[in-house]
Amino acid sequence: MNNIEFKHLILNAKYFTKYEPIINIKTQKIFAYEALSKFEIDNNLISTEEIFRHLHHNNKLFFELEKRNKLLQIKNFPKKKKLFLNFDADICVSNEQQSYWELFLNELKDNIVVEITENGSDDETSANIMRNFSLWLNSKQIDTALDDFGQDGSMFSFYMMNGSKYIKIDKSFLRQIECNRNYLHYLKGILKTIRLNGQLSIIEGVETQADYNLVKTLDCDYVQGYYFDEYQIVV
Repeated sequence: MNNIEFKHLILNAKYFTKYEPIINIKTQKIFAYEALSKFEIDNNLISTEEIFRHLHHNNKLFFELEKRNKLLQIKNFPKKKKLFLNFDADICVSNEQQSYWELFLNELKDNIVVEITENGSDDETSANIMRNFSLWLNSKQIDTALDDFGQDGSMFSFYMMNGSKYIKIDKSFLRQIECNRNYLHYLKGILKTIRLNGQLSIIEGVETQADYNLVKTLDCDYVQGYYFDEYQIVV
């Protein structure tokens, strides 16, 4: 697929947003929602990860697409809860992009948490872009969440971890614990560190009753996953 064909497909794709609840583990009530995006191209659902791998080579198209997507995510979100929005640092590198997102986020900052996502690359350039994005968000006093902590292929950065209000523990932890219970002690240590640092933890990947029973025994703040209800908007 060439760049022209890809751009045409992306701009004309049907766009889905699922709002997945984030549950307070102690009260068992909904604390917030995360907006999760998918695109339908030729009747096939394609993950945002697949789309974004292409978009990282086209910053202008990536920025324009995310402007549309974030506006729709906000517009179609009726709940009076916090909304976690995934942001890739690569769409906030130029002065134009920073000016746009500053205005967009400032109007919503009391209800928005920016999830800082990775593009799958751990090279020095990507690390610097993410670090600068985190620094920029903190300077604007916008709450952030470090997404997918512990995911395969993700980079670990004390700076990124220390600069985030929320730490989202990747679902791979629960999957590993299913195979080897020794990893439970590792997870407990991470959760203790997060709490001692005055941060808030969110365990992702709660998909079964067994998962939920396990996380209720842990000293975490919030949980998230397919075990809980979600609703979907199609545009």
